Amino acid sequence: MPTSAEIATDKTKTSVAKFEDFFSSDKYKDKIFEVLEKYPDERSIVVDYTDLEMFYADLADLLIEKPEEVIKAAQKAIRNIDPLRKNAELNIRFENIGNNIPLRFLRSKYIGKFVAVDGIVRKTDEIRPRIVNATFECRSCMRLHEIPQRSSLISEPAICQECGGRSFRLLQEESKFMDTQSTKLQEPLENLSGGEQPRQIVVTLEDDLVDELTPGDIVRIIGQLKTVRDEKTKRFKNYIYGNYIEPLEQEFEELKIDPEDEEEIKRLAADPQVYEKIINSTAPSIQGYREVKEAIALQLFGGSAKILEDKTRIRGDIHILIMGDPGIGKSQMLKYVSKLAPRGIYTSGKGTSGVGLTAAAVRDELGGWSLEAGALVLGDRGNVCVDELDKMRPEDRSAIHEALEQQTISIAKAGIMATLNSRCSVLAAANPKYGRFDRFKPTAEQINLPSTILSRFDLIFVIEDKPDPDRDKRLAGHILRIHKNTSIPFEIDPELLRKYIAYARKEVHPKLTQEAMRVLEEFYVGMRGGVDDEEDAPVPITARQLEALVRLSEASARIRLSPEVTDYDANRAISLEQKCLKQVGYDPETGKVDIDKVEGRTPKSDRDKYRLISETIKRLEDEYNGKAPKQILMDELENRYNMDEEKVEEVIRVLKRNGTIYEPKQGYYKVV
Repeated sequence: MPTSAEIATDKTKTSVAKFEDFFSSDKYKDKIFEVLEKYPDERSIVVDYTDLEMFYADLADLLIEKPEEVIKAAQKAIRNIDPLRKNAELNIRFENIGNNIPLRFLRSKYIGKFVAVDGIVRKTDEIRPRIVNATFECRSCMRLHEIPQRSSLISEPAICQECGGRSFRLLQEESKFMDTQSTKLQEPLENLSGGEQPRQIVVTLEDDLVDELTPGDIVRIIGQLKTVRDEKTKRFKNYIYGNYIEPLEQEFEELKIDPEDEEEIKRLAADPQVYEKIINSTAPSIQGYREVKEAIALQLFGGSAKILEDKTRIRGDIHILIMGDPGIGKSQMLKYVSKLAPRGIYTSGKGTSGVGLTAAAVRDELGGWSLEAGALVLGDRGNVCVDELDKMRPEDRSAIHEALEQQTISIAKAGIMATLNSRCSVLAAANPKYGRFDRFKPTAEQINLPSTILSRFDLIFVIEDKPDPDRDKRLAGHILRIHKNTSIPFEIDPELLRKYIAYARKEVHPKLTQEAMRVLEEFYVGMRGGVDDEEDAPVPITARQLEALVRLSEASARIRLSPEVTDYDANRAISLEQKCLKQVGYDPETGKVDIDKVEGRTPKSDRDKYRLISETIKRLEDEYNGKAPKQILMDELENRYNMDEEKVEEVIRVLKRNGTIYEPKQGYYKVV
């Protein structure tokens, strides 16, 4: 009766013979010889698993169960059929294996098996050498011994064949090494339901697979699930020994859209009421706020990114900021978007650091530094919702400047210099400076965010919680109905809406028509044309708002699945932009829209006051021995220019803070 070792040897011989037949087929013969000719510059041959399954189904099944044995048999088969007799150690890489296991279900029953796992690359470690063939020298007789190495722990010869000595010295220069790299893979965010912690696994990559991944990449890793014992904790932990990397298309969503879904999507797009239905299906648990919901709907569909001839990239993603009183449902809107949008990430400002948003430099197990992707990198091609933006520390908040406009994250820390992609839409929410809006103060003064952040948002909404009997009655009825029935009437089912958005973003890339360009141009020129001829007149709108209008118009066309942006879409975008500008940018003193108020800078009316008060102080200095008395200054400004005392004191504080004036003696002012 044959022993188990003999049975295993027979199986290996059979596998080698089968692979010889397979590699001699028309599809692979020329490909293999081409790689062999370029060896060692090329060291891998990619085999389609479905081809192997059609050729030898039993061998394909054995690959899933015993990948190590089957891959060694394939390597031996290539050496056998090599006419050049190079004795080449080619890597056999398998694609399309079909045994796709979600990362959270990768349990102990899969140890030793060939698996495919989808995920997002969280971090990549340094590339390090691993010894493959170690050359040892006997310390007694100087004889050399070559010992193949199977793991990171170096195995020495047991005894010298020449003199019987047991002491050896490793000759590193004579030994053979291979590149190796570890990477951390996290399960795709779209597979998570609320509150779930994303699972992670370490992937070991070797030889020509190293340096292929960067944090934020979405990939399918095919390899063998192995386990290793931690020497410190004495526990086992799983890892994947990578065989092949398949990059997954980084679309808004990889949803399976079957012909029935496509037919339903096209039928919905042809409905004249499609805009209203989509707006009503956006955050349906929240009553009212139509303009905000319309903006969020446009953000989900997005505009088209453009790459210019000089490689400049113009973003197509729309950024929205919601400033509002507490209790109006801002956080709920953000949570809804993060769940509806695949690759949607929700984070709150108070518990978010700068590196948590961008990327952190972390030490690996061997003391080297590597990058670990943060929220804006993990949200690439998705939506990132940042709540309580005003509660973030200023140094952490400044980390998102580059991500909002250039849509990249540049890192220069711990000796690492890298640029990561962050092509995501940002939906942010914040509270007013004093917790609640004061209706007696200008709205723009109550936004507690720097101009550098505000100028990068396409739309800024201000929502005040004002008592209104009719609106309050509708809101109360809506909330009580939800509490009674715990069901929300959807006009479009959320799953169909996800597919609709995914289909629109993938298939529709609208172009501006002449009519749309004319409407946008007339609005832009008309707004700026209303400016006075004076040199320091308020600027109502800039080129940044024009680009925002283009993005909003494209998103409007996408909702209809239209390949063209019409004047209808342009007017819809203009209407939304005007509502935002009037809310934040209207200066009651000049009666005009001032973009400096929108973007948090000093408006024209305040600049005039600064200049007027400085000139008045200078004039009074000449009259009163080089120092302007405070009370005379106040009286003159009130009588001649109708400025109230509170406003004068506020302007004086600003002028003192920026060093324009100083107070040489209490109650007197002097211009620097």
